[in-house]
Amino acid sequence: MTEDRYDVIVAGARCAGAPLAALLARAGARVAVVERATFPSDTLSSHLFEVDALAFLDRLGVSAALDATGAPLVQRTDTRVEDLRIEIDLPQRPGDVGGMRSVRRMLLDPLLVAAAEEAGAEVRIAAEVTSLVEDRGRIVGVGVKARGDERELRARLVVGADGRHSTVAKLCGARRYNVTPNQRLLYWAFFEGADMGAEPTFLTHRWDERFILGIPCDSGLYQVLIWPEMHELEDFRADPAAAFMAHACTCAPIAQALADARQVGKVLGAVRWEGFFRDASGPGWVLSGDAGHFKSPSPGRGIGDAFLQADSLTRAIVGALGGGDSELDAAMARWGRERDRAFAEHYWLAYDLEEAGAVPAVLVEILRGLQRRGEAGLFFEVLNHRLRPSQLLTPPRVLGASTRLLASGRVDRGALLRKLGALGAQDMRRRWRNRRPAYAAS
Repeated sequence: MTEDRYDVIVAGARCAGAPLAALLARAGARVAVVERATFPSDTLSSHLFEVDALAFLDRLGVSAALDATGAPLVQRTDTRVEDLRIEIDLPQRPGDVGGMRSVRRMLLDPLLVAAAEEAGAEVRIAAEVTSLVEDRGRIVGVGVKARGDERELRARLVVGADGRHSTVAKLCGARRYNVTPNQRLLYWAFFEGADMGAEPTFLTHRWDERFILGIPCDSGLYQVLIWPEMHELEDFRADPAAAFMAHACTCAPIAQALADARQVGKVLGAVRWEGFFRDASGPGWVLSGDAGHFKSPSPGRGIGDAFLQADSLTRAIVGALGGGDSELDAAMARWGRERDRAFAEHYWLAYDLEEAGAVPAVLVEILRGLQRRGEAGLFFEVLNHRLRPSQLLTPPRVLGASTRLLASGRVDRGALLRKLGALGAQDMRRRWRNRRPAYAAS
């Protein structure tokens, strides 16, 4: 078995691994990337990424390549939450390049790999991490198998950016905590010849039992995502295409968009997943992206979250590579604690967005109040990870919305008070779990 040496080895070359490798290589680190898949290839994804991700990709230097996919920059949203309709421009800040975009992963991921290679990272495709190399209790490399050849790669740090079923996490024994089961199903499909309207718009409608999204995609396609409730599973298993269209077309704007459209490819879906955090690091290793933290896909934040972590992890690694191994490990531990603080509130929000049934009336009323004051964009800043949920759902806003609902007579007083009590108790439990995680049985 031959051996190569690097500063950092990154397992995984998709949205978490390739950008991290690119940024590290630009900072002067010697980086190897190991990816078991070949490209182009698909993977479980919402394919959506928001304003912060677009700004990141612009800094990465791939905006022109994204333009070449034909995916339009979407600047407007048509959002329905129960009986409330919000149609506004998506919020942007100085330096932003667009509101959001949808690009299929078979196109997006190769662009990220190319950026890593251009930056100087050594990318090994169709290569599988099979083992970890240890020295006196510290991970110092990985065993890699590719096309029958086995090789040992050594590095100061091994990064697991290899997805929610991470091999690196398994080999390191990283524990999962604050695990949440899925509450809905998820199916998506792409259509050509759809009526996308005069202006590219992100449509997200959530009412009663329904949760449906639509957005223009690359190559002139239109993407539709639906979130059926669990009791609908048998219908989708029996005839996925028919069940998908019947469900999607209960949303009038989607029905209009698809009236003369033709489906491209199969209906794809996911029926079982779990949200989780994993131990972020240990001696010689760290986890990034879905390998270390996976949440409900309901807000479409997987890609954007991977980019956020690549950005912050790069700074942590580069700042510590000049020190000893103990300093590097301590920096990774600090980064992991910051990761949990940065993503905990959004983790629980994503789980709530996926909840079966209607949206709680008090939350709808909060959004109604924001719209009345011209501040509805704050809701999207939360979804963009630029505002914490607690900064939107403040006690004064909750109290004001509750008071308005009680005065309106539109809700049952007892039911509203019970719901508020349940939400308050739930928030307290979650705050406790953020400080004292509940670890899953191994």
